[in-house]
Amino acid sequence: MNIYVSRDGQTFGPYTTEQANEFLQGGQLLATDLALYEGQSEWQTLGSLLGIVCQPISQVIVDQSPEREHSPHTQAATPKPVVKEKKRVGVKMNQGQSIVVAKEKSLVSRILSTIIVFGVTCIVVCGVVAGLYFAFPSKVSPIMKKFGFVSQEPVSKEAKLMSVDKEIPKNPLEITLNDEDWQRLRSTNVILLATDNGAGFRVISPPEKEQGLNDEDLQALIPISSKILSLDLTYAEISDRGITVLSKFENLQRLYLEGNKMVTVQGLADLKNLVNLTYLNLVRIELNEELVDLLISMENLREIYLYETGLNEDSISRLKEARPKVFVNGG
Repeated sequence: MNIYVSRDGQTFGPYTTEQANEFLQGGQLLATDLALYEGQSEWQTLGSLLGIVCQPISQVIVDQSPEREHSPHTQAATPKPVVKEKKRVGVKMNQGQSIVVAKEKSLVSRILSTIIVFGVTCIVVCGVVAGLYFAFPSKVSPIMKKFGFVSQEPVSKEAKLMSVDKEIPKNPLEITLNDEDWQRLRSTNVILLATDNGAGFRVISPPEKEQGLNDEDLQALIPISSKILSLDLTYAEISDRGITVLSKFENLQRLYLEGNKMVTVQGLADLKNLVNLTYLNLVRIELNEELVDLLISMENLREIYLYETGLNEDSISRLKEARPKVFVNGG
């Protein structure tokens, strides 16, 4: 299965397990990077995903201790005798401190214990009341009013849904869309997220293939195209006609086109207009030698993913030689 890796809010990949291990050993990827297998939704560290387990600290300390280093039976020694010895030492220490444990608590300690118990009890009671209110608001609300607690009337689920439908979501860019554009954008099922620094948007095509964005859906993104910095169209239904629309996204920095079989080298030529584009994923798209010349001419690119594109090793090597500062993954 392929692996996606995330670092500092940016997603890389997909990589095969062998590639991820290779990049991990080479230092391009870190064991602390977040990662998940393609098709999964739960992120975990790359080290955990690949089954890399650190040696327990206690064992390292025992193995490097001077006594074990000079012992003639170092290789034959097992952790069991060491554990027993630690248990015996613990018993002696407890026996030596038995008088201290037997001392009576002072008055201050009793008062503090009482306060702590009372506080914890209050928190538990409040939590139970709050849980009951949210679970049964219509029944609990009148009771709370009798005790002097003022609470708002519970809002039905239908009213909440109507409010969400009518309200245009707020975003850090304070973009306003007219009703027609907003309804059109909603109809695409597109996932719209703010970037980590709040400077723009990350747009993600729905992961379900039958709901993936198509050329017509891209038209709905035009009103906010200047604010789109990252566009993930993995396994969407984009053709060369859609690439023409994308060429108008002047501030686009990262573009994922993996699996869009209808895209050709001729269509990708329109991407030359995207002077801010630094990341391009063309994985699993059938391409030809002409693509290499196109990528060489796109001087702002810093990461290019080309495996399973039909390009041979000579073509990949020519691209790497022409653009030595660009990370090229040819599979």
